[in-house]
Amino acid sequence: MKKYLFFFIFVSIAQLFYGQEKYTVQGELPDHSLDDSYLRLVNSSALSQEYERIKHSFIDSILVVDGKFYYEGTLLQKPFLAHLSSVKTGRNMLNLSTYFVVEAGDIYIRVANWADEGIVSGTPINEDYYTYMIAPKKDKEKKLFFLEKYAQYPDVIRFHLSIYLNGRGALKNPDYPKYLQIIDRMPKADRDILLAWRDYVIKKEEYREKTKPILDSIRDNAPRFIETISSSSSAAIMKNE
Repeated sequence: MKKYLFFFIFVSIAQLFYGQEKYTVQGELPDHSLDDSYLRLVNSSALSQEYERIKHSFIDSILVVDGKFYYEGTLLQKPFLAHLSSVKTGRNMLNLSTYFVVEAGDIYIRVANWADEGIVSGTPINEDYYTYMIAPKKDKEKKLFFLEKYAQYPDVIRFHLSIYLNGRGALKNPDYPKYLQIIDRMPKADRDILLAWRDYVIKKEEYREKTKPILDSIRDNAPRFIETISSSSSAAIMKNE
């Protein structure tokens, strides 16, 4: 009996830790302007209408020390797109905003210039993410190559892919068949969600276009109200002035 109990406990522990992989994120900033402040790390895989997912997207805060930051985490899901931004804001404050992929391993982010996205490296998907998504900037072919290559990881690509699918204009885009090819390579559940989201934003755009003339007409013909105030209120206003 004790032997079976021990085996059951061992299997339970193994299942608990199965798939939980460690990752680290360490980075270097251009200067010390964000020292002693925190960076905000969030899961950026949610679509624009996934309000509950967005609500739970916050992962953690990372302290900046001597122009550098370091974070350790446990990956409880497949790789996903993340966003790192500065919490400290101000009129003359230089802000950090960069994307990278959370995956098992040691991830490095070097921000050489505040105006540019960080250089991400250290893990396979991040090496490709920088090569095909960040560095090329306006090279759409390379971006589409990345999205197709990692279609098996929907949480890595769904945010960027949704940008190309947003609105009826996407249907007229000559690259639209390529978007569908990428979607077809995704797991069925994720594919269905993305296609349903695409249909929703198109219908929402059509509805706004239909109702816009009515709303414009209402605004243009808004009544001009004549407001009056009592003499005591007028005296109080003049006294305060």
